[in-house]
Amino acid sequence: MDQILEKQLDLYKTLLKQKRFSPDSPFRKEVEDFVERFPRQLSEAEQREIRGLISAAFSLSQVPAEKESFDVLIPKSGWFRSYYEYTLLSEPPTVFHFACALACLGAALKRNIFFHKGYYKVYPNVAIVLIAPTGKCRKTSATSIALSLARAVGVNVLSEKITPEALINALGGQEAATGLVYAPELAVFLGRQKYLEGMVPLLTALFDSYDEWTSSTVIRGEAHLRNIAVSMLAASTLEWFTEALPKEAFSGGFMARLLFIVQEATPREYALPQRPPGHLWERLREELQEAMDVKGEATLEVPAREWYESWYSVHHKMGTTDEKFAGYHERKPDHLLRLAMLLRVAAARSLIITTSDLELALAMLDWIEARLPKVFETVAATSTGVAHQRILRMLEEAGGQINHSTLLRRNQHIMNAREFNIAMYTLIESGCVIEHKSRQGTEHSYELVRPSNRR
Repeated sequence: MDQILEKQLDLYKTLLKQKRFSPDSPFRKEVEDFVERFPRQLSEAEQREIRGLISAAFSLSQVPAEKESFDVLIPKSGWFRSYYEYTLLSEPPTVFHFACALACLGAALKRNIFFHKGYYKVYPNVAIVLIAPTGKCRKTSATSIALSLARAVGVNVLSEKITPEALINALGGQEAATGLVYAPELAVFLGRQKYLEGMVPLLTALFDSYDEWTSSTVIRGEAHLRNIAVSMLAASTLEWFTEALPKEAFSGGFMARLLFIVQEATPREYALPQRPPGHLWERLREELQEAMDVKGEATLEVPAREWYESWYSVHHKMGTTDEKFAGYHERKPDHLLRLAMLLRVAAARSLIITTSDLELALAMLDWIEARLPKVFETVAATSTGVAHQRILRMLEEAGGQINHSTLLRRNQHIMNAREFNIAMYTLIESGCVIEHKSRQGTEHSYELVRPSNRR
């Protein structure tokens, strides 16, 4: 009987990886009940994996904090733990701080370490984009800590106001074209202005860390870079990201190379946060400096290799039925190895990746992916679809209900009254919104229908 139940558990995992379901699907309760009644005590890693799979498969954006907090995924020791402890009294959410630390470490390691995948090498550079409403999650506060630490160990930080020509000039003329691109507002950094044309294809090429790269199309004349390893730390609101970016940002593989970290709010609240003692900062800097001394090829220990090959086989065969995720799905194996490398170096200054490193890296990616559907759906939406999502988001932020004139006023800069009324009619007819009309002739209002209650 135990073997049958184990096979059933594996089958559920496979199904969760292969397909996406609506949050209110009966299959969700079936899986959760099965896991809850499972006779064997599941390990912490297994529980993290299953939670991540359920969150991703059912697109769960709102789950109990105690079950879905990113804090439980932070390593118990090593540099990432030190970073976590240093930022505990800072208001940005834990996952924002971790993502910034990831970009900082990836940039600091440059091309010092790599994982050989036969025909190409995976380097530890990462491209992070923090997505959150304006002022809600303290994106700038999170990035400033990582940037100051990166500068303290000599990382080449390239700031927001930079053209493709200036970026290439800043990276060129060196034995290794490495650095950390910082874009506090990604839409502005990539921009639609004429002088920024070519930034998206340039960054797409840089993130692939070529040994040699030459181009005569991105800028006038010929550009030549060697030994590339460029990381990025960027931030944006979802609205700015989808409405202000050039169209080429959503094609050519650029999006698949980014790790989007999405948060709606932060559970942390400190009216008068106090800066941690100086010795904690020094410990962070010293540990980061020590990690920079690690050099060579990262390898998988035997059990880790078996784990990775098994996971890769399932991942490769299952594909994805959602075209919006296709590019990311294809690049997830490299994201996994990249994250596992960084976890291993941060924990033990080692280049031998363990099964635990891979399991933790996968749990982190699954946690992040559970919040991605909103990003990719908004990116893929038409201008009308974007307007609908904007209205639904405003209703959500208003607590689920808002009066007509207030909602119209908040959207008047992107649509006129006729377009607004058409949008509201569509949302009402689709069951996403309920219109409440007053019998006394006073102003009517709109109420958001939660996904689980929609017809």
